[in-house]
Amino acid sequence: MDYLKKSLAIQQQIGDKSGEGTTLNNLATTAHAKGDYDTALDYLKKSLAIRQQIGDKSGEGTTLNNISQIFKARGDYDTALDYLKKSLAIQQQIGDKSGEGTTLNNISQIFKARGDYDTALDYLKKSLAIRQQIGDKSGEGTTLNNLATTAHAKGDYDTALDYLKKSLAIQQQIGDKSGEGTTLNNISQIFKARGDYDTALDYLKKSLAIQQQIGDMNGIAVSQTNIGALYFDIRKFDHAVLPLLEAYQIFRQIGSPNAQTVEQWLNALVGKIGEQRFREIMEAG
Repeated sequence: MDYLKKSLAIQQQIGDKSGEGTTLNNLATTAHAKGDYDTALDYLKKSLAIRQQIGDKSGEGTTLNNISQIFKARGDYDTALDYLKKSLAIQQQIGDKSGEGTTLNNISQIFKARGDYDTALDYLKKSLAIRQQIGDKSGEGTTLNNLATTAHAKGDYDTALDYLKKSLAIQQQIGDKSGEGTTLNNISQIFKARGDYDTALDYLKKSLAIQQQIGDMNGIAVSQTNIGALYFDIRKFDHAVLPLLEAYQIFRQIGSPNAQTVEQWLNALVGKIGEQRFREIMEAG
């Protein structure tokens, strides 16, 4: 953020509108990564205005895509999909294959969130074909991961695990630590669904370690939620308290609707172990 703000000041000083639009976008994605959605959206709207003003269609498509991810994170899927369709139309118009692959992938996640897995898979396969065609290894890893989680949601664990192993290999090859953390987390959920809790917990701990290392707050909260839920499922209720508490605090901090889900887990824990024991663990932790 510090370097980006210095860059922005220079670009505004010399009238570099294209650079200003890019930097505002980068400020937004950094704020988004920190969970500050309001600041991210403010930067993105400023970036979009500049890119529309100077006719930067590629930048406009990227910014519309990034705006969609703010609304998706807030659970506003209709608005997110509207921005994504605008982004896709621009990218197809100007032949931006990289952007098209990203947008197709992101559209799939809206349909997945709504439970329309077949439509999600259709968009993902289109995204994967483009990313493999242009050699976008990072995008390929992301799309393989999303294909896996969608197959998982449909109950096809073997296909899901196959996609995840391919994704993990790519992410480790290119040094994508954020993607690696996500994929390890997703692999854990396959083993959990199969009842192999020890292996699932091992993958979750590896995922959490990476996310803590790189400061991925949303990723940390997701991993801690999954760790807490796993302990809950195997009736190790005391072990579930602290991971779920950390997840709840992070989700609230970044304004994620997932905080409500974790709060339900915490209430269920109080019902299992009692309020006094819950407080003892919380204070000791």
